[in-house]
Amino acid sequence: MNRAAQRAIFIQAIEEESPQEREAYLQSACGGDTELRAAVDALLAAHDQTQNMLDHPIVGGVRLASTILSSPIESIEHIGMKIGPYLLMEQIGEGGFGLVFVAQQESPVRRKVALKIVKPSMGSKEVIARFEAERQAIAMMNHPNIAQVFDAGVTGDGRPYFVMELVRGVPITEFCDNHRLEINARLNIFSDVCGAVHHAHQKGVIHRDIKPSNVMVTLHDDKPVVKVIDFGVAKAIGQSLTDKTIYTRFFSMIGTPLYMSPEQAEMSGLDVDTRSDIYSLGVLLYELMAGATPFDRERLDSAGLDEWRRIIREEEPPRPSQRLTTLGERMTTISSSRRVEPSRLSSTLRGDVDWIVMRSLEKDRSRRYPSAIALADDVRRYLRQEPIEARPPSTIYRLSKFARRYRVALATATLILLILTGGLAASVWQMRRAVWERDQKEAALHEVESFAEKVTIANELVARGESLAGNNQLDAAEAAFDEAVSQQPSYYLPWVSRGQYFARQQRWSEAADDFAEALKLGAATDTPQWWGVPALFELSDNDQATTQYFKRFSERLSEVFDNGRGNEPLESELESAGTGPVASSTTSEAEQLRWEWIRNGLISGNVLSDQHYQQLAEWTDRVLALPHRGPGPPEPGPPEPGTRGRGPRDSETRRDPSRREPPPRPNDRRPPPRDDGFLGGPNPSPLDLIVPLPRPVQIYISGLAHLRAGDNERAIERFETAAEMRWPNPFLLHAPLAMAYASEGKKDEAREQLKQAHEIADELQAQTGTTDRFAGAPWFDLAEFEVLQAEANHRLRQ
Repeated sequence: MNRAAQRAIFIQAIEEESPQEREAYLQSACGGDTELRAAVDALLAAHDQTQNMLDHPIVGGVRLASTILSSPIESIEHIGMKIGPYLLMEQIGEGGFGLVFVAQQESPVRRKVALKIVKPSMGSKEVIARFEAERQAIAMMNHPNIAQVFDAGVTGDGRPYFVMELVRGVPITEFCDNHRLEINARLNIFSDVCGAVHHAHQKGVIHRDIKPSNVMVTLHDDKPVVKVIDFGVAKAIGQSLTDKTIYTRFFSMIGTPLYMSPEQAEMSGLDVDTRSDIYSLGVLLYELMAGATPFDRERLDSAGLDEWRRIIREEEPPRPSQRLTTLGERMTTISSSRRVEPSRLSSTLRGDVDWIVMRSLEKDRSRRYPSAIALADDVRRYLRQEPIEARPPSTIYRLSKFARRYRVALATATLILLILTGGLAASVWQMRRAVWERDQKEAALHEVESFAEKVTIANELVARGESLAGNNQLDAAEAAFDEAVSQQPSYYLPWVSRGQYFARQQRWSEAADDFAEALKLGAATDTPQWWGVPALFELSDNDQATTQYFKRFSERLSEVFDNGRGNEPLESELESAGTGPVASSTTSEAEQLRWEWIRNGLISGNVLSDQHYQQLAEWTDRVLALPHRGPGPPEPGPPEPGTRGRGPRDSETRRDPSRREPPPRPNDRRPPPRDDGFLGGPNPSPLDLIVPLPRPVQIYISGLAHLRAGDNERAIERFETAAEMRWPNPFLLHAPLAMAYASEGKKDEAREQLKQAHEIADELQAQTGTTDRFAGAPWFDLAEFEVLQAEANHRLRQ
């Protein structure tokens, strides 16, 4: 025999979802080959006997499905058999000792029914007695939610059978999930189940095996109808269902473990009563709400008999709302089948639903609901927003339920009350609002006056500090600056002034901290007070302040060059300014960029984009190509202190900002006032005017621009040209020349320039007096020298 064909047919057959589909496939695949069909049926029988232990009832402490199930080959032989007026058409179910078929009734009416018959070779007295007990139990009941019994009898070979209503439905849990029923809809269906079980209890019958597969739901006129089936393990209450004796063995259990009550699992002399069905109903409700049973199926399946009995008897299951949190990824699917968000599902179950379920699952049956109808009544109370009986009611709980039940009436009354009191409330609010606005205005005015007063005091302290510093009273000057900062810490000018004071003493780190604070306070960085500040940030390793400064610088450059205003000619504007240093007030923004502002942007080589460096280099080339209108190279002699390419400082003007002259008018030919190397008065904008620098300084800045843009040849040319000309501080040239030579591969020349820079640095460090040749150099030149020298050292070490 072809074993490969057997395996292929077997594997496909077990994938079929229903017995009917499996039978149709087997007939098609095996055809008339009876030997092949028999072999496949044997494989399927062995497979069916290994089904999950939790899906089969237990009688006498053992699973019927694993011990007394007859072979599917025997059940298939029933198809086509005629029992009385009933023709067996297809098998639809199989219990512990019976088979269920769809049968066609021929007379006295023609209809399809469900026929249940004892299995062949199962004719023991106990089995026959239990089968007849089930038949008698169902026959005693007449309820729309219990399958109705039509007929009963005995086959020719002595096997009893009975005929009942054919229920074409699906298990209750599957029905609710397939139709994505919400929580309230599930509770309505469950209350019908409770009604059916209560009817059975009134007839003196305990079901003892309530589970989803025994509670079928079908649709009648688009309305779900519950049918409780399979009373095969039912037990009569205080009466005998048949004239045959049913002897329940000592230490026997009847039921399905997942839905079994503790007293069923006890296997003791404790009698099982209707409250056992209450427990099973609680498990069913638990699964309808949380999508899982109280105890994990896999855990009970893997446990031994004694262990799962212990779990059922002793362990307290989690509440349904808590069980949801243990389901992991299944939580999303369960919530979706109930049309609610996962977080809302947990909150919906928390409270009343938890209480109802957990009372049904009490280990002590005396604490459960006394009857199935009591459980149904509590469910209906929850649906009507009434207080439930499952927990002791508190006053707040009853009031909250009252509010939910009569929320429409309460909402209407509340609305009327709000309308009646609205006018008064509005008047009071308007009055309080007017008072509040008045207080706010007074407080704002007081705050402005206080701010102005503190700013005035701060300015006076700044002027005092400048004066004391000019007289070399450094301790008193520093104290004045400190007091100015403390007077108005949210005002940036005292921070800037103290930062300049620290910088003049070469206290780079402290100066950088003050300028960084001013930057946070929104100080404009395109003023002369900020020349050289990027070098301070570099020297003190203040990366955050460096990033913030150059972000503003980059935005300003982009605003000019990216809008196409950085390429306009300068000749016409310079001619309109005559020979004086001041250009027309209508000069475009790109033409008003100052050399020194550009120099600030070139102090670091890795903060601007390559495009911006290239644009700055091109701009300097265009300006250098124009006739030079500014002052020429200085005459031989000692350099003027603090010039950075400009005239001598005016210490009196610097110490007292109020004595500074206003910026010159467009046609004013006078040179602008000097301010310790800062041009343009107390707070000029670098976009207000063009002030040509001495030619060597312009050429040096152009060389820096070409160095940053990567044009090293042009940079070397610029630096060497500036070196041949006389200007105040030529020591700045050595470090950038070393970097340019190194980039061009001229290592010897680079090392020579760096050597000279080192000598100058050593000389600066050794200064002890004020007569050396660097004493007149402004602080920003010295800071820039140290930054460029450090960068050159780093490049030549690479």
